[in-house]
Amino acid sequence: MITRGAVVSGIGRVPRGADSADVRVAAMAARGALADAGLTGGAVDGLVTCGLPDVVDVADALGLELSWRTAESDRLGVLAAVSAAVAAVISGLATHVLCIEASDPPSPARAAARRFAGRPSVSGWAQWHEPYGAGTELVTTALAARSYIEAFGLTRVELAQIALTAGRNGGRGLGLREYLDAPMLADPLCEYDRALPAGGAVAVLISPGELAEDLPGPAVTVEAVAAARNVSPLWEQRADLTGMAIHDAGERLWEDTELVPENVDVALFEDEFSFLALMWLEALGFCAPGAAGAFAAGGQRISRAGALPLNPHGGQLGLGRSAALELVAEAVSQLRGESTAQLDGPPEVAVVGIGGATVAGCMLLVR
Repeated sequence: MITRGAVVSGIGRVPRGADSADVRVAAMAARGALADAGLTGGAVDGLVTCGLPDVVDVADALGLELSWRTAESDRLGVLAAVSAAVAAVISGLATHVLCIEASDPPSPARAAARRFAGRPSVSGWAQWHEPYGAGTELVTTALAARSYIEAFGLTRVELAQIALTAGRNGGRGLGLREYLDAPMLADPLCEYDRALPAGGAVAVLISPGELAEDLPGPAVTVEAVAAARNVSPLWEQRADLTGMAIHDAGERLWEDTELVPENVDVALFEDEFSFLALMWLEALGFCAPGAAGAFAAGGQRISRAGALPLNPHGGQLGLGRSAALELVAEAVSQLRGESTAQLDGPPEVAVVGIGGATVAGCMLLVR
């Protein structure tokens, strides 16, 4: 969808480690985004939430009067929901839409409560997955990765480049031998292929492009957005098991823009699981189908000094899994020249991809 009528006018972040299950933490991120845009809560008439208990609670905590709102239950679908927010701004359904996502930090108490709570009864498709521990994003992503390996010959050394690059960018040393010797979580994904939860909250404010000149700081233009939601909640029901919802969204992103993959200066991709970041490279046309492993081989192309720097701040694999919207906030910071992990430049075009096997969204941002 073409979206040059919308901008990202403000971003706000609450650092990793914060107990974002508390609505007050999400409200802190929201107020940060409003302050960044030079606006007050009275200007906001649209709201998107993800990872929060109730969209109404958030609106009440911020004192918002809304004309449009939605909530996303799947954290991998948050950018698909933001795409809807962009559409709402362009269509006039809302003027300023606040998009807030929160991510819980690790909690031994919550983990223990789940462990001793017993298994709930399940029905429908879940009865064929949950009893075997297969009803998780980890297992679904591992199945997709195994299918891709069998079809295209992706090697573990090639897959490792995502985690190794994230480790370097995030300031955490990780060697190839250490990666290859790590225990498996769900073959072919090892413990270094999954980001550990770290908590935190992020808010992004979407506003009309014609108001950009009134903002106190530089607004970043939303050049295009795209989203995909598979009809079935089960990845294995796809007709093509070498693809994911990531591929569906990625193909649509370029339909209504004159920009092409070669114009992109920096990529911010979902890397809760390393394989997802690898698939975004392919889905967005940076390499041919089946060639994602070869593109990442050696890590040079995706390094900070490479042709396509990938998550130069470390991403979720390098820093811990916070709100996925942090990737949008980091893209905006890079384009403004304000990132704590700033690339030389700064870059002019950034692409963000968030999603997984059955739901995905992507966004093209321009300085």
